[in-house]
Amino acid sequence: MLFRSGQEKAGSLMELFSGAIHIITRTPKPFKVRTPFVNAGVDGTEFFVGVDETSTRLVIYEGKVTASNDQGSLVLEDHQAAIATRNTAPQRVTTINPTDAVQWALHYPVVIDYQLARLTDELALHPELRQSVELYRQGKTFEALSVLENISTTDFPANLHLFRAGLLLAVAQAGEAGAAIGEILRVQPDNSEAHALLAMIAVVQNNKDQALQLATRADALDRNSPAAKLALSYAQQAHFKIEDALESAQQAIAIDPDNALAWARLAKLQMSQGDLDRALETAQRAVSLNPGIARTKTVLGFSQLLQVRTKQAKAEFLQAIALDQADPMPRLGMGLALIREGEIEAGRVELEIAASLDPANSLIRSYLGKAYFEEKRYPLAGTQFDLAKEKDPQDPTPWFYDAIQKQTQNRPVEALMDLQKSIELNHNRAVYRSKFLLDQDEAARGSSLARIYDNLGFEKRALVETAKSLSIDPANHSSHRFLSDAYANIPRHEVARVSELLQAQLLQPINVNPVQPHLAVADLNIINNTGPTRAGFNEFAPLMERNKPQLVASGVAGSNSTFGNEATLSAVYDKASVSLGQYHFQSDGFRSNNDQKHNIYNAFVQYALTPKLNVQAEFRRRNSDHGDLLLDFNPSFFSRDRRQLDQDSARGGIRYSLSSKQDFLISGIYLDRRENQVFPLDPSFLTTRSSLKDQGYQLEGQYIHRDKYINLVTGAGAYQIDAKHLCNGVLCSSNTTNFSRERENAYFYSNLNYFQNINATLGVSYDAFRDAVNQNFDAVNPKFGLQWDLTPAVRLRLAWFESVKSALIANQTLEPTQVAGFNQMFDDLNGTRSRRMGAGLDAALSKNLYAGMEVSDRDLKVPYLNRDFRQFADEQQQERLYRSYLYWLPHAHWAVNGEFQYEQYDRAAINVNDHNKPYEIHSLSAPLTINYFHPNGFFGKVGATYLQQSLKRLPEAESQFRDGNSDFVLLDTALGYRLPNRRGILSFEGRNLSDEQFYYRSYNFQFNEMNTSSRFIPTRTFFVRLTLNY
Repeated sequence: MLFRSGQEKAGSLMELFSGAIHIITRTPKPFKVRTPFVNAGVDGTEFFVGVDETSTRLVIYEGKVTASNDQGSLVLEDHQAAIATRNTAPQRVTTINPTDAVQWALHYPVVIDYQLARLTDELALHPELRQSVELYRQGKTFEALSVLENISTTDFPANLHLFRAGLLLAVAQAGEAGAAIGEILRVQPDNSEAHALLAMIAVVQNNKDQALQLATRADALDRNSPAAKLALSYAQQAHFKIEDALESAQQAIAIDPDNALAWARLAKLQMSQGDLDRALETAQRAVSLNPGIARTKTVLGFSQLLQVRTKQAKAEFLQAIALDQADPMPRLGMGLALIREGEIEAGRVELEIAASLDPANSLIRSYLGKAYFEEKRYPLAGTQFDLAKEKDPQDPTPWFYDAIQKQTQNRPVEALMDLQKSIELNHNRAVYRSKFLLDQDEAARGSSLARIYDNLGFEKRALVETAKSLSIDPANHSSHRFLSDAYANIPRHEVARVSELLQAQLLQPINVNPVQPHLAVADLNIINNTGPTRAGFNEFAPLMERNKPQLVASGVAGSNSTFGNEATLSAVYDKASVSLGQYHFQSDGFRSNNDQKHNIYNAFVQYALTPKLNVQAEFRRRNSDHGDLLLDFNPSFFSRDRRQLDQDSARGGIRYSLSSKQDFLISGIYLDRRENQVFPLDPSFLTTRSSLKDQGYQLEGQYIHRDKYINLVTGAGAYQIDAKHLCNGVLCSSNTTNFSRERENAYFYSNLNYFQNINATLGVSYDAFRDAVNQNFDAVNPKFGLQWDLTPAVRLRLAWFESVKSALIANQTLEPTQVAGFNQMFDDLNGTRSRRMGAGLDAALSKNLYAGMEVSDRDLKVPYLNRDFRQFADEQQQERLYRSYLYWLPHAHWAVNGEFQYEQYDRAAINVNDHNKPYEIHSLSAPLTINYFHPNGFFGKVGATYLQQSLKRLPEAESQFRDGNSDFVLLDTALGYRLPNRRGILSFEGRNLSDEQFYYRSYNFQFNEMNTSSRFIPTRTFFVRLTLNY
């Protein structure tokens, strides 16, 4: 390549006379490239220029370039190309595949570790060869090739042709290398190493099938060739056969224990599997064998980086860059290390250099896009993700990142399209691509995809996708976070929601998505809502882990003197993360004694002691005071009951990774809880006062094993709570009752994935339960679930299981909460035993239309206690649920969702513990919502919900406890704006706009302590919300 650079008055000038150059420029100043046939005027872009004797070629990756000469001019934009010859105007041509246009810039990994001993005969004839090999072993590949040019090719034997072909590939001269390999095969058609080099060309140029065929042939020709084994490992990795690739690399080492490249290759594969300690040892062995090869230094740098040893990693990357200026991988590593230390601009520059050295590398493009995203340069980020998709159409990673970016830009419909594409491409879990965690890529994986579904209101699809994901990988922390998000808007799922959140916290490698204080508590009676008006768990989470603090603050104000605020301050520094949170909410409610007030304070710290051992601790204080928050089919009737709660809790957790396939979790929780309740019995204020003090602990352990065809989740736990109950009033038979709550449990779940389209869950749990004074039993609970993809677009789900609701501390447990997408942990009374059977069918009718239906039957045995906590009755109850959904995306800015749900709660028409309690509640709800999203940040929704409820009580029920039939329609709306650069969300929301005064019961036959507010309020209400991200 021959060029000259200089300065013009208008800006920078570069003259290119021959050769080729790849340019990335982000400068706002004018920039020109002059060639013999055409000149290029650049406006902040990335492009390729190639010049030969007859023409100049231009390929535009992104941005804008004006191509001109004396005969004419034209403007080129993204993915356009032109050619200009002598004395002709530049002509736009069919878009050249950029990969083809820059084959010279592709990076070809070396698989042959050349030793002097291998070329003994040739060395005697050609002294230059010794010098060339010595230069190669010092990492000076270009110099080695230059010296070799002094030897006439007519004198080249096969071994020398092979050496030259390897050097040519190392400097990306694939065309000349192919010719040299052709010379070898013409004389020796069964040369194993020649076929290995051809396989590497095919791997890099994304011809995966041809690569596997050539590598397999090379291995068959010589079973003792390390080069053939290494080439085979690359081809197997490209086909997602990671275990096979690992075995091939180990075989290469067994054949040649002193082969540095084989050890480096093995270290890289161990990193991709998360076996970080072993990868570091392997990489150190590779460097010790040959410290003069850039590839060994680079792999050691990445192995250090994955253990957050950024200083050591940067030192290795610097040495690798010095050894091989053309290798993009140490530049990639240096960029990620700088970003991890918080130097986002310096790191991004290194990633740009890496992209210029290997423009066709999808992985580098994805990381460069993430860096632009962190700098809030969203158009550039989007272009990089598009280029990554183009470079490797089978890589799910850029689709995943682009979905997250589009969601933050108020483009959830487009985000869902990208998300579905990512899921489609990731059906083999794509360990090679999406799990090669070069920068501890958990930051992006933790950006919960449930937020996209939540924006659109596609709640049921979120549940379906999560059930499938967790059946494949029960240790995937982002899937647990995903499921926790999805449960947030479903009634009676609070135990399940906070349990999934606990599992997500224990499984996460670092706390890049701190938990908002109010979401960690199960029984808050706050405003419930869905959709984009509320910022999700990780609305403002970064795509790349880096050392930086972050503050997210929010506030809400509205009708009935409602006011709330929340702030979460978090920081990540190397292996440690901390977060502090505060939450306050208060409201007078829509009627007397409907007021509530809550305060929560939360502190969390997490530290990775080693890559395998992660510890965390959390402390929380909570104060609540509220009156009667429930609806009982009469909006004007309410009790005078009040409840005060003060609770302190401390939690510790440990995650130890026994191997890349095995994890062991320990969770311990201590609780100190004081609750006071007042029950005025009549207008003369004859009152019963009840005080309950709980103090105790909960300890759980869980083992997770993941394999190709089966994964196992097994665990055990116990809790003991010492309770002291003080009762004063006419309903108390004694003033003081002391008792213990105790439980021991064990469980075993297996997910079988032997058939590609079928996942079966088999399990069993055992509960030994003691709660209150005389409530004792033990139970064995079988579990069965089936998920069957009848077609790629239709999934059948079946489940049958039994379970026990226990008095969990903080309502959290490590046991799986669902089987085949059916929840098994409802907010029932403590000690409730249940059996659930369910069937569901979910279909993607097209990429814009989703539908599904589900039916389930749940039989319950519910215990009842008197005010002295003595069990006096069990009651049989039955719940039936029928639901269906239809989700439609008619346009990139519009989403329509409709649902139908019919619930039946039935029990015997007899008086068990309360003659006012209904014995039949049948409820129908049918919401229809239209959502609008505009890329400029504005969004809105309009919804109508038809509700019908039939309720029956015993004849002796008091007059204020009404029964009968009720049906009504509620109209809701919301308007909002996403502030630029992910600075926050402002929204205005109105509910029950027609001010319907309806009759509705907001719970079934009984409620436990999680007596949350009704989703539907019989009065018009308005709220304004503001969330800010700093």
